[in-house]
Amino acid sequence: MQLTQLLAMPRLGLSPVVAPPTADVPRIRGVYTTDLPDPGRYLDGGELVLTSTTWYHEPRDADVFVAALAGAGVAALVAGTAGVGTLPAALGEACTRHGLTLLTVDDEVSFAALTETVLAALDGAARRAPSAGLHRGLVAAMASGAGAEGLVDVFARATGVWCAMLSATGRTLAGGVPEVTEQQLARAHRDALAGGGFPAVRPLTGGGLSLFPVQAPAAHRPPAGYLAASGDYRDWAPGVADAAWEACALLALDKSATQERRRIEARFLREAADLLAAGQEEPAAAHLSSLGLDPGTPLTALYLSTTGGSYGPELAATVLEDVADRVPGCSVPIAVDDGAYLMLAPTQEPRVVDAAERLAPLLGNGRAALGTGSPATGAAGLRRSIEEARHAHRVAALGTGTVRTAGTGELSSHLLLIAAVPDDVRRLYRDRLIGVLERYDAEHGSDLVGTLTAFLDASGSWQRCSEQLHVHVNTLRYRLQRVEQLTGHSLATLRDRVDFCLALSIT
Repeated sequence: MQLTQLLAMPRLGLSPVVAPPTADVPRIRGVYTTDLPDPGRYLDGGELVLTSTTWYHEPRDADVFVAALAGAGVAALVAGTAGVGTLPAALGEACTRHGLTLLTVDDEVSFAALTETVLAALDGAARRAPSAGLHRGLVAAMASGAGAEGLVDVFARATGVWCAMLSATGRTLAGGVPEVTEQQLARAHRDALAGGGFPAVRPLTGGGLSLFPVQAPAAHRPPAGYLAASGDYRDWAPGVADAAWEACALLALDKSATQERRRIEARFLREAADLLAAGQEEPAAAHLSSLGLDPGTPLTALYLSTTGGSYGPELAATVLEDVADRVPGCSVPIAVDDGAYLMLAPTQEPRVVDAAERLAPLLGNGRAALGTGSPATGAAGLRRSIEEARHAHRVAALGTGTVRTAGTGELSSHLLLIAAVPDDVRRLYRDRLIGVLERYDAEHGSDLVGTLTAFLDASGSWQRCSEQLHVHVNTLRYRLQRVEQLTGHSLATLRDRVDFCLALSIT
């Protein structure tokens, strides 16, 4: 049970002297009463320790006693004052130093009554262990077509543990946890991704939340979803965590069937894309109509790629599949070498960005690049939108940040020309003009790159740039002369200024 649950019982008269932490609230797994000066050898961790403090004679005694408790990992210390009159100040100081929660109890409440209350609460949780029929109930719910909603309902009723089914990006699909909002569930999911490792326990006000992964059909894919359940799974009754894993396994089977259907649809959609590329608009339109896509309705092509993290390009398909699950009239994703395509209504593009940002923790130091074509109708228009999305994606990849986006507005920018240049040529070009400045800045603690950027942003205005940088014009001239000396380019000519602008746009 949670320590906060015990403090919420007014009849016990417990009062904090050293308050429990607001995060990672201690869990009580047993009760131990002692007046030994050093009881560490008899503790296993998680106990609520009760003491009358008759062992206390001098401040050093408090430090020895509390250090033993903290080292064993007990949940909290309850000190009674019926036999000693007042609580030693050194005890509170020692608990503060060692980070141990210290409580006092009313003189009218006996240690026996406190022990009985805690053990009854722990025993009550044990009696909620799942019955032998839970397995049959979970399987029956899935076989009946009840899906995620039926599974979480069966699990919650049988175990007393409230739970919710989350999508791969942390959206709530079914069920719920009382007093936990969808925003809190999504935040717990994001924190768990950033922390790595499952099952994960995330602290929440008044308790915790355990997240179990629904394994994807393929080992190299991210989890297909998550089961979020109230409390810390380590405190559950025997068998409950196993039941949670079983529910996740059944959900994974359901996801596997969905994946197989999507693979078939994606093959037909890829054929339609190939027909569009070949200019065969009539058969392409027929393919699209057979997949439920109306060529007469405006659609936008999107191209998403993901690099870095544990999953690389596979993460792009997961993001787009999450969008396809909740957007009517949306195509299935089409996997390509480094990402995936999707066609959907123009107004739904923000959903793709939102889904990518939700899974950003899995990218690590990588990035997601999203290119968007213009809205189009008809086979010819869709062919143009797909081409635009592909080119916009190359521009987005040049951007900064974890999730980078670009649309048709960037296709008239010089960035499109840079994106068409091979990576090694771009790197060489940037290093020749900007790399030398960066190395100089690192060696001398200067900021020539920042000064150059500010000067070009000010359209070459010495006065405006000096005001922006809060330096004298002569200082600005000195810095830019050093830029010219190091690079061999002159800021007095438009041609060389263009070279600098292009080099700075390469990341």
